[in-house]
Amino acid sequence: MTSYYTDLLRAVAREFIRLKSWAVALFLLLSFGILAVGLFWPKSYQTSAMLYADVTNIIQPLLQGRAEITVIDRSQQAREAIYTRRMIEAIARKAGLLHGDEPVERQEAIMASLRNRISIRDEGKNYFRISYSSADQERSFRVLNTVVDVFIEDAADRRRQESRSAFEFIDEQVRGYKSQLEQAEDRLKNFKARNLFLTEGSVNTRIHQLRTQIEELKLSIEESEARKASLEQQLRSESQYLASRGTIDSLRERRKSLQSQLDTLRLQYTDTYPDIVSLKDQILELDLSLESAQGPHRVMASSGVAVENPLWEELRKRAAEVEVEQQTLNNRLASLERLLSAEHERAEQVAIKEAELSELTRDYDVTKQIYEEMLERREKARLSMTLDIEGQGVSYKIQEPAIFPLKPSGLRFVHFLMAGPAVALAGVLGLIVIYVVLDPRLRSPALLLNQLSPDIELLGVVPHVHTPLAKRVFRTDVILLGVLLLLAAAVYAGMGVARLIGKI
Repeated sequence: MTSYYTDLLRAVAREFIRLKSWAVALFLLLSFGILAVGLFWPKSYQTSAMLYADVTNIIQPLLQGRAEITVIDRSQQAREAIYTRRMIEAIARKAGLLHGDEPVERQEAIMASLRNRISIRDEGKNYFRISYSSADQERSFRVLNTVVDVFIEDAADRRRQESRSAFEFIDEQVRGYKSQLEQAEDRLKNFKARNLFLTEGSVNTRIHQLRTQIEELKLSIEESEARKASLEQQLRSESQYLASRGTIDSLRERRKSLQSQLDTLRLQYTDTYPDIVSLKDQILELDLSLESAQGPHRVMASSGVAVENPLWEELRKRAAEVEVEQQTLNNRLASLERLLSAEHERAEQVAIKEAELSELTRDYDVTKQIYEEMLERREKARLSMTLDIEGQGVSYKIQEPAIFPLKPSGLRFVHFLMAGPAVALAGVLGLIVIYVVLDPRLRSPALLLNQLSPDIELLGVVPHVHTPLAKRVFRTDVILLGVLLLLAAAVYAGMGVARLIGKI
């Protein structure tokens, strides 16, 4: 592979020697052509200025967490702002590019050209550079200063306007939330006024009291029923007294009747009268029956007169009192149960009212929280607006001011002057290399061996033969071409020097 490239270089050298006249002519043509392009190449003067977005100042640490400085993006924000039609038109009018009486098409063309000639690039954190290119030095300097001035003024105005708009918006929201908070307070106050004593604690306390009273009353009713049962049992034990009392009364009435008859007969007859004797016997039998009927219920008075037993009357009186007491307790129990049922209904209403109260309280708390937060944000917005008005927020400063362009930017004549011979030589050599590569003739034994089959051997290579005549002709041609190149170089250098000193 190395031999192939060696043969290629030799072939290029031979073709260069063979086509030396054409190569020199092409070299001169390309050199002077590039020089001519350099003579007529339009000049472009570029003026640039570096701006710095100052986001730190002495006030920021003092107001940290209280006021937020309006954030504006650096190069991207500047690019978006400057390239707008409003800004381009303002720059063009202030720089004198537009006077207002031009046709619409002319105005659009001027603004499009101005937009294309302005470039903005990032130069690091918070730094960016604005550049403007023009064929006129004074115009480039003037327009760039106008761009910087208009941008800084517009950024300051926009910052103040954004701060004021933010403050006005938040202030409007604060007033709206204040009205909502007052309405929530009124609803909560009216609800509490309507349901002053209707609380869950009071209802639960009342229910607990009623349940306690009901339980105590049930115990009292049970005690009353026990007393009533005991009295009834005692009354049943005294029932013989009640039964014998009717019999004794009947016997006493009969004895009284017989005694009256006996007294009447004694007024007319003697005791031996049969009727009187019969009546006495009957009275005696009745007395025996009375003694037998009275039994233990008979009590002897101090005078010796028999009286009735008062226990039954006392028991009957107590039984009546217990029955009345039991009826009273049952009525009171029914009343307490009705009150307990009413309290349960009130408890359900209290649960509904508590849910309504919770909802009103939640609305009030949320509205109050948002209102307090919006108050804090309004204060921050007010401080931010004050900072922007006083110029203490994010401000753009000219880090590197524009310098009047003394030399054109981009490709200048000296570049064409220096690049002409090099480009011409590279072009001539390139064409010769292309010619050798594309030429179908074999110029390398190594390439021939690669194309032949392995069983075919290369016996030898016939070298180029240089005769004495050919050498003399080659020497003469080299001398003539060298003189020509010297003359052309002198002319080339003279034109370059004349252009550089300003004579061309």
